[in-house]
Amino acid sequence: MKASPLRRLAAWLVDWCIISLYAVALIPLGRSYGTSLDISTAAWNAVSFVILIVPVTLWLAFWEARGASPGKRVLRLRVSDAAGDVPADVPGFGRALARNLLKVALPWELAHTGVFYFLKAGDDTLGTIFVGAAWLVIIAYAVGLLRGRTPYDAATFLTVTHTPAV
Repeated sequence: MKASPLRRLAAWLVDWCIISLYAVALIPLGRSYGTSLDISTAAWNAVSFVILIVPVTLWLAFWEARGASPGKRVLRLRVSDAAGDVPADVPGFGRALARNLLKVALPWELAHTGVFYFLKAGDDTLGTIFVGAAWLVIIAYAVGLLRGRTPYDAATFLTVTHTPAV
């Protein structure tokens, strides 16, 4: 059975609680080096991308390549081939990675870049462009979720299903 938008959002919240623990663990690193390194806004953004967004995207892809992230497991959801082909119903790492690059890395990096331009470079124009682009992506994802198929699921030929408790 196709997973409901509310169940998918609840699973996402569980995953983001776990991801938030990782992000909080990085705060001392940012405080240690954030004021002592004199590098460009683009370089700071690249460093942040490598130590925050890349590991989170890979972590989610690792789990979803096996069928479900921790949040999806808690809510009995499963990422699988849209055709539901058995035995190859799990997406495998390549498609799971592509799904999470689109789902997580793209909007996060757009927003992150915008915030960096606002705060570090004082460039409101570029900041607005990047944050605006992030919002457009997020809105497209929300509309897709409510219509029953997110753009990142459609692009990777995957679907999220719910298995009710027996």
